[in-house]
Amino acid sequence: MDSDIGKSEDKISKLPDALLCHILSFLPTKYSVGTSALSTRWQYLWTSVPNFDFDESVNFHEYALLSKRRQKEVDLSFEDFVNRVLLLSDAPCFQKFHLNIGSLRLLALVDTWISAAIKRNVQDLELTNMYDINVRLPIKLFTSKTLVVLTLSGVFLDIPVSVLLPSLKSLKLDSVEFGDEDSLQEFLIGCPILENLFIERWVVDKQGVLNVSVPMLKRLMIICYRDDFLDQMDDPNESDDQGCKLMIDAPQLEDLYLADYVSEVFLLRNLPSLSKVSFFVGSTRLRRRSFTDDGLRMHKLLNGIPNVKFLDANFTCQTDVNDYMLPTFHNLTQLKFGADFDTSWNLKLLADFLRCSPYLEVLILTGSRFSDTAKCWNPPQEVPSCLLLCLKKIQIKEFSGKDYELDVIEYLLSNAKVLKNMTINCQYTNDCFCGELAAFPRGSKTCQLNLLH
Repeated sequence: MDSDIGKSEDKISKLPDALLCHILSFLPTKYSVGTSALSTRWQYLWTSVPNFDFDESVNFHEYALLSKRRQKEVDLSFEDFVNRVLLLSDAPCFQKFHLNIGSLRLLALVDTWISAAIKRNVQDLELTNMYDINVRLPIKLFTSKTLVVLTLSGVFLDIPVSVLLPSLKSLKLDSVEFGDEDSLQEFLIGCPILENLFIERWVVDKQGVLNVSVPMLKRLMIICYRDDFLDQMDDPNESDDQGCKLMIDAPQLEDLYLADYVSEVFLLRNLPSLSKVSFFVGSTRLRRRSFTDDGLRMHKLLNGIPNVKFLDANFTCQTDVNDYMLPTFHNLTQLKFGADFDTSWNLKLLADFLRCSPYLEVLILTGSRFSDTAKCWNPPQEVPSCLLLCLKKIQIKEFSGKDYELDVIEYLLSNAKVLKNMTINCQYTNDCFCGELAAFPRGSKTCQLNLLH
């Protein structure tokens, strides 16, 4: 028994090759390849691993501090490593190929490396370019029969004549520069079974129209910001032909997340399946040139989602807009209504939502604690039917004790006849409103008021 002290059995090495390769597939490639030094048993195991993760960004901040000569040495070492791995790999099919680069010298090799992955029937391809020059994609990528997941960041999307990605289900485009206004839609047309689409843009190019028309799309996330610094540099006497426009046509779409501080015009149509929506929409009046008032923008935006069930509506309009009409949201059961941290509730829009949501069951109000805007709550002329028959739960987040907040709370408490629970987060105010809030009349005898401090 004493002779066994200090000895340990290598049970991991006795596992089947297939299981060991599966374990290695979760590691960054440099660590997976590094296991070849453990023993002869591990020497060539990594060559059968179908997942590849080449990440030059690990030392990216340190890289910027290196001398030019040392940077070249690092680039050559990374290039040699990727080339050697691709040469020695005997995986017949690449399940995952992720490439993250950040130097000019390596941009010229992207075509070769991505083409090698396409040749090996890659299923999940991710290219992240951190350098400030967008890289072009190899033509072979646009006709891959095996791609299921595609993630592109820092690339130039110049669409060839033929695009066909018959297996692609998820597409993420981050800081992608489009060749022209039709590039995105030409790309999407070649993705017949696409279900998930993510687009994030800092708008500094001349593309004025973002057109998303995908028949099988189920989940869509769009984030668009404008570079305010570049906007200030614009010639005020120089006018654009038109404002930015966002067009969405997706009959199977179920989930939409839109954060847009750019688009002047929204055109949402053919969205019968849409049930969950999150809007974070800012006023284009923050720009010096604006083509559409906030009321018309909100009118077109909200009238495009009449079938929504769960709505998170956040509008940062600087004033309560009036030039709009809401549809009747017959399916809406939960409304989360708010604004950015420095703006207050759009009180008219809130009143209209209550009036136009007859089956609303849950109401959540957020985001006004940093705003000092003086407002007056004007309730609907008639008590909305949702208050009389359906509304059961209300949450007031970030309550700060403003007069209009108290007026809204009093109105809701006194008119919500079937309300079961109202929770108010009071931790953002120094004053105690417990007595005043508790004294408000309640339309529901079973309503429980919870004050969080």
